Parts: sequence; structure tokens; C-alpha cells
Amino acid sequence: MFVPLRLLCLLAFMASLGGCIKENLDDCPNNARYWLTVRAYERGTETELGAGVVTDLSLFVFDGDSRFLYKIETTIGQKVALEATQGEELHIVAWGNLKQGHQSYTDPQPGDRLEDCFVELDTYTRAEIYAFSPDDLFRGELTIAANNLQGNKILPIYREVGSLTVSVKNLKSVSGYNDGDFSIVVRETHSRIGFDGMAAGTAAAFRPNGTYTAANDVYSVPAFNLLAEETGVQIDIYHHTTLLMTVLADSNGNPIIVEKDKLTNVLIDLKALLSVSVVITDWGSNYVWKEF
Repeated sequence: MFVPLRLLCLLAFMASLGGCIKENLDDCPNNARYWLTVRAYERGTETELGAGVVTDLSLFVFDGDSRFLYKIETTIGQKVALEATQGEELHIVAWGNLKQGHQSYTDPQPGDRLEDCFVELDTYTRAEIYAFSPDDLFRGELTIAANNLQGNKILPIYREVGSLTVSVKNLKSVSGYNDGDFSIVVRETHSRIGFDGMAAGTAAAFRPNGTYTAANDVYSVPAFNLLAEETGVQIDIYHHTTLLMTVLADSNGNPIIVEKDKLTNVLIDLKALLSVSVVITDWGSNYVWKEF
């Protein structure tokens, strides 16, 4: 592994920083010259979100050649001290909620390249391989020019996942099955997000839990997270292991897209001619279908 001499010197300095991640900066060394604060925002509106939305926050610091230097654990709104060797550019990637348990991520070592770092969905096997729904991931990045290491900066982070909820009406009426053993599989999104924010990896399928209500003949899947897929997802409807129907678009032929920081509400009515309605709402704001 390639580790430049200047990186070794910087790592030695970072070991001496000790308690410089705090509001009271009086005890920090004089050469800890750059201060950074991370804040979370809603996409589009730039509304600042409360600190409780992000429960863990990791800063991955790279040099101007995109080689990893060091990592800092912090919290939203906490002032953090950064240091670089004289004349060196810094590139910081911030990830929020990485450690909640439903995804894996690269733990880079000094000298590793940014383009080799990624977050990947964890999987499980049940007839086929499915992805776990990711946690409420946030990401942001900031490049600090070599001649701009003084002062305080804000690093904004934004939600990197979307969410999807699905309701299927008249399943028993159309399929003839009355045991309620229905499920859906959502295909396919990417399985990775690079530290650079680019989607990558293999195709991921999700098998979210749902509930069948016999009185209304409705199978409902509450909102679950998945990686954004703006080219559209496919919804397969099953009775036990038998595929009943595949839905690729709404009734107007539009793909069923999943946007970052949005909730996609899907209503599929199997009675008579197939009807598929899609409404995209703000994060966490479920749409109430008038049909119910």
C-alpha cells in the first residue's frame, strides 16, 4: 500500500490533536487552523433538519490526490478541527447514519483512493438474494483549496435514499386466493453508492414485509428505504411463490421512480382493467388514497 511521507507526518500530527473536536478550542494546537461544521438539509428546499435525524456522523478526509488521510467521528453541529500540511488541498466526505446496521462500508486505510470507497447494501437469501432496506443515509462532500485553510466552513449533507410504499387492491377478487399469502418484490436499484455519490454495484431486489387486510382485500407495504432509482423500478406481485403480475409503470405509462429524499406512494388496483396510481410526496408524508 502506497503511503507518502507527507501523509505519515500528517498522521503523527493528528495523533497529537487529542481533544480538538469540541466547542471549547482553547487547548487545541495553534496549527489546527481549519474549522468545519456539518449540518443536515432537506433536498430542494434547503431546510435545515434537526440534529436527531443523523445519529452517527463520520468524516473521511482525503488529500488533493484523493488519497485517504484520516477519519473523524463527530455529530451534527459540532465544530471540528482539521489540519493539512502546508499548501495541501483537502477533500472531505461526510456520511451520516452509516452505523445503523443495514449496510456495509469501506473502512479506508491511509493512502487508499476515494474512488475505491463505497457504501453497499447488506443482503440475505430467501429463495433468491434480497437487499436489506438501507438506513436513513446522508452524504455530503467539500473540497478545501490549499490557500483557503483559514476560517470556519459548513459542510452540508443531504439524504441519499428514497422511500417507497405500495398498496395492492382486489388481490383475492382477481387471483382467487383467499389465504392472504401475498407479497411483493421490488426490482431493481443499484446496490452501492460510491463515496463520490455515484450509484454503482449489481442490481438489488427488495422483499419488504406487508400486511393483508381481508375486509378490504388490500395488501399494504409500509414505507421502506431503498437507493434512488430515477429510471424506474419493477414491482412483482406474488401469491406464495407464484408470480401473479409485474408492474413496470403507472396507468399513464410513466416509470415508477424513486427519488432521493422523497416518498413514492403506489396504489395498484387489479379489479377490471389494471390501474396503477403513483404520487410522490415529501419524505415521511404518506399519501391518503381516496379509494380507502
